[in-house]
Amino acid sequence: MARRSDQPDIRERLLSGAAEVLATDGVEGLTVRRVVEAAGRSTMCVYTKFGSRGGLMSAVYEQAATSLYGVLDRARPADGSAVLGLASAYRRFALANPGAYALLFDHSLSALDIDETLRADAITRTATYFDPAGEAEPLRLWATMHGLLTLERSLPSPPTGAWKDFYLRGLT
Repeated sequence: MARRSDQPDIRERLLSGAAEVLATDGVEGLTVRRVVEAAGRSTMCVYTKFGSRGGLMSAVYEQAATSLYGVLDRARPADGSAVLGLASAYRRFALANPGAYALLFDHSLSALDIDETLRADAITRTATYFDPAGEAEPLRLWATMHGLLTLERSLPSPPTGAWKDFYLRGLT
């Protein structure tokens, strides 16, 4: 008979610890040592559950991407536009989860032993939300959104008006 444990699965605990580190310390704080401290586990658990540092970091990346896709799946139209609703949801995710967003689209993945193809896949999948029919240029729209968010995250104020309005005007 299998032994029953009252503790959450160790793998899930490590991923929760990584999400906590991303939220509090950003990508720069995302180390095996910080993840295991946040999860209350030992480094051996990382190698047992993920095989390597890269395995853990790849799982953290995939978890962040899944969170973004969940937000986009639940997006509702804004001002009668499905695309503006998705763009607003994407912006809210980026601002509410700066560590996860930076991991997904800004930070060097090779520095974390993450295969760069995960980012290419995440960009492609994210872009497809913006044109399910395949008629427009969803990658161009994603690049515009990302550029506008980069400005918002690095400049104290937009060239004109509030950031949300500036962002949405930049997409129309």
